[in-house]
Amino acid sequence: MQEIFNIRQRWIPLWNRETFFAGMNNTGRSESTNSFFNGWLPITTGLYSFVTKYEAALIEVYEQESAEDFALEHRYRQVGPHQALLKDAAKIYTRIMFHKLQDQFDQVVRFVVIERHVEGNVRQLTVKSHSGRAELFELQIDLEKLTGNCGYKLFEYVGLPCCHLLKVFSKYDILKIPEAFIMTRWTIGANKFSRSYDESQLEGDNLRHALRHSHLSLRASILFERASKMKESFDFAILKLDELESYLQNYDDALTQIDASQ
Repeated sequence: MQEIFNIRQRWIPLWNRETFFAGMNNTGRSESTNSFFNGWLPITTGLYSFVTKYEAALIEVYEQESAEDFALEHRYRQVGPHQALLKDAAKIYTRIMFHKLQDQFDQVVRFVVIERHVEGNVRQLTVKSHSGRAELFELQIDLEKLTGNCGYKLFEYVGLPCCHLLKVFSKYDILKIPEAFIMTRWTIGANKFSRSYDESQLEGDNLRHALRHSHLSLRASILFERASKMKESFDFAILKLDELESYLQNYDDALTQIDASQ
């Protein structure tokens, strides 16, 4: 029993496969957090310095997310001409998650699908490997509702369909990732209008720069989404942005003159 306990990190995760952990464990989460803050906050950082540097770190996160959003929109992902599922996935997932799904797709050729039982639109299947390490998983899929599950439970644990499900999709000519197997948090634009604060925090004069930046970004994103749908609203938005830019410039100039006179 002691030997089994000593290797618990190998078998305990198997009992948690039905719980979504984004594919991370406790160690991974702490290492990720440490990696982020170590670049900004040494262990000797005081409370005041922590607050100011934390705000700067948040701004860098916003900038990184903006750069990633730009890359998602303007960088094309290479997909073979006959890989319909991957073509669809490229329109759905962020770059990182797309590449993880692509890794699963590359393993599809290792498996064969065997139908065990058919009842109406529901198929009970076995997917097993014919090369490499021995693998065998039980699956169920409803071809009408396009729902189902796999014993490997990668979707439940990580939020992506596994290679076994992708193999079944290919077998039944399902050319798009079914909605039931798409986790919103991994999709393009999932954090577009997200907000992690209560609007009551916006009251008062002593607002932190990061919170002002976050709120303005959210409001602007929503307005730009509406304005981009029609040429007339787009032109109107550009006109008002020019007016706002001129107003802010005049306001900044006036403040500069006041500071200089003092």
